[in-house]
Amino acid sequence: MTVTALPARTTHEGAPAHHGGALAVRPDQTMWTPEQAAVLRQSGIKDNVAAAELSSFLHLCQRTGLDPFSRQIYLIGRWSKKDGRDVYTPQTGIDGYRVIAQRVTAQTGGTYGYEDTVWCDQSGRWRDVWLAPEPPAAAKVTVIRNGQRFSAVAAFREYVQTFPDGNPKGLWAKMPAGQIAKCAEALALRKAFPHDLAGVYTAEEMAQAENAEQEQAAPEQPRRAQRAEPGPWEQQAPPTQQAPRRDFLAEAQAAADADEVRALWSIAKRAGA
Repeated sequence: MTVTALPARTTHEGAPAHHGGALAVRPDQTMWTPEQAAVLRQSGIKDNVAAAELSSFLHLCQRTGLDPFSRQIYLIGRWSKKDGRDVYTPQTGIDGYRVIAQRVTAQTGGTYGYEDTVWCDQSGRWRDVWLAPEPPAAAKVTVIRNGQRFSAVAAFREYVQTFPDGNPKGLWAKMPAGQIAKCAEALALRKAFPHDLAGVYTAEEMAQAENAEQEQAAPEQPRRAQRAEPGPWEQQAPPTQQAPRRDFLAEAQAAADADEVRALWSIAKRAGA
């Protein structure tokens, strides 16, 4: 068993550190800036994303302290036949979960660690190392936070990502024991840190969602006519503030001398007043 004790930090209400730069997510911003939106669109977020999904993603990035522009957290779209569009879900890797757990532990001055991961075979026997060529039936991870145990079991059949023929796909075929252990770890960490990890899932947990996506591929979307209402990205941009119209006549009447009047007349002419 490994338990880590970290000293408390004196940051403002335990807020995660935010780095500078045009893409930095500020804790006080209420919508994505044009620069941030441009990068998010390039990352694969389509125009059919809902404005509410973008706003919720921003709030989640602020709450967790994970940086979407450093590839710590993503907004992943998957086709939904029910909704008739891609539905977007926040997603991170197991490393993102570990970053949050370590940060919260450091901020609160508590302890956090793990018991040894164990895997279960098809007969129900638990093993502390998996050497068999076939995938394990399940994995179990126990997180210990401030002396309290939080255990979780993840069944392989419930999380495995497959080809249409049902065979394991990608890393689930190459490293099945490691993949299912990550799912169990994510479940255990979410039990141990429910407030900090609520609403965001790991890529390993969500891989199985692509199984159904293969069966109902998104239909080709027809070209849409130009819409009158702003799209989700336009709703993220703050409204343009128009400068108040100058009253050149009143300024001329209050002018101190002829030179000031001539200067005002020149400005008014250029402004089209």
